[in-house]
Amino acid sequence: MACAAEHAAFNFVAVMAATAAVQQHNGRPVEGSALAMGAAAALLPSLPDVLEPAIHPNHRRFFHSLTFAIAVGYGLHRAYKWEAQEPWEQLARMVALVAGAAYLAHLARDAFTARSLPLV
Repeated sequence: MACAAEHAAFNFVAVMAATAAVQQHNGRPVEGSALAMGAAAALLPSLPDVLEPAIHPNHRRFFHSLTFAIAVGYGLHRAYKWEAQEPWEQLARMVALVAGAAYLAHLARDAFTARSLPLV
């Protein structure tokens, strides 16, 4: 089972990639993106383990499943395609992208453990 520090490091890379992708897509930095990136890097590395606490090796259920990963990936795609106009919409879009990337990075890290991920 991956520890919190491994998830934090792995998710920090995912958060940086999501932020760079959004800023490249927009052509300019999003106001508040540094704050959103920092908050996500600090708070989201173990979100799946908050929803399903890692109290034993078989803790992975729906929120650690391939089905949920597909749902998060679809939400991430929709957030990426969102043409946000207002500053609060741009910040909400950034947070959604960073949160989705961090969540998927956690699941990707868990997928390469001995227990892997359940289908549902």
